[in-house]
Amino acid sequence: IKEARQEAMRRIKAAGKSASPDEALSVLTDMANAGIMPDAQVVTALVDVFARRGNMAMAMKVFQQMFREDSYLEPDEVTFRILVDGYGRMDPPDWAKISRLLNLMEMTYDVKPSTMTYNGLLTICARTKDFERAYELIDRMDAAGLEPDDGTFKIVHEKKALRAYFRKVFSGTRLNYDPTM
Repeated sequence: IKEARQEAMRRIKAAGKSASPDEALSVLTDMANAGIMPDAQVVTALVDVFARRGNMAMAMKVFQQMFREDSYLEPDEVTFRILVDGYGRMDPPDWAKISRLLNLMEMTYDVKPSTMTYNGLLTICARTKDFERAYELIDRMDAAGLEPDDGTFKIVHEKKALRAYFRKVFSGTRLNYDPTM
């Protein structure tokens, strides 16, 4: 079964790279026909294929069908990060849906956002120059006791307004940030 799931992951990722989301979806059908239940990683890979193609309706449909409350599958932070990134790539980003996803993530699935999730959100803010929202996210990250990582430093370094606010919030002994980076 483990090998079948690994093969499914390989096929889904290959279909995603070749712009064949329908082929990726057929992998789930093939698994069901073989009597193999997909795991959360396989479903997340399928969600990723649709999200990367900008088909958020289908990405959410797969998410909702496979991770419903009566399912044995549980989404993880990576699953939610993929969905957040998908809505964040929209022009403009769909912040209402992102907010609902973050609420669902914490309240329904008890998945706490880590630095990884905040980095995704900050990336969206930096791309769209939504600095007020970025300042709020930096404050929330600090209040949650999350430590910035190399990804966070790279995001804020590229935008002067973010860099200054970030240094103000994360100054002191908690921060090993080289502003010349």
